[in-house]
Amino acid sequence: MRDDQVASEVRFRIQSPNSAPRHIRVIALTDNDTEVTNCRAYADVEFVRASEFAALLQGSDASAELDADAYETWLGTPDIVVIAAREGDDASAVAVAARAYRGRGVTVSVVINPSDSNGHVTADSLRPYSTMMVRPTRAGYLQDLLSALGATA
Repeated sequence: MRDDQVASEVRFRIQSPNSAPRHIRVIALTDNDTEVTNCRAYADVEFVRASEFAALLQGSDASAELDADAYETWLGTPDIVVIAAREGDDASAVAVAARAYRGRGVTVSVVINPSDSNGHVTADSLRPYSTMMVRPTRAGYLQDLLSALGATA
């Protein structure tokens, strides 16, 4: 018999989860990111591309206000945002979204995978708006993070 099945240990079991289900949104900076592709099996995670938000920003006239409804619709109402990137990706548009999320109290985690690009431009763009920034040395970190956050495949 396992230790957690012993009668004296049963009273320590957690009867209900300590938080409500999370609404997780993954924003991919690279349209063909294999890390993000490998995680698409998570049914309760919303996946979007940063290029969609960049197009929304570029589509607005510089002299006019950004369409507030389109902006709010794209941002949605996630509890946690995970930005998946590779060093060297242009993060200028998604930095605007990350700033908006942080202003709303949403946790913004950034996972920047290594690439052939030298420098830290992507990390420097997102660092001010991220709650947590990770630069993994191996593949599969995004999948591990989503599982740890409670996402189910």
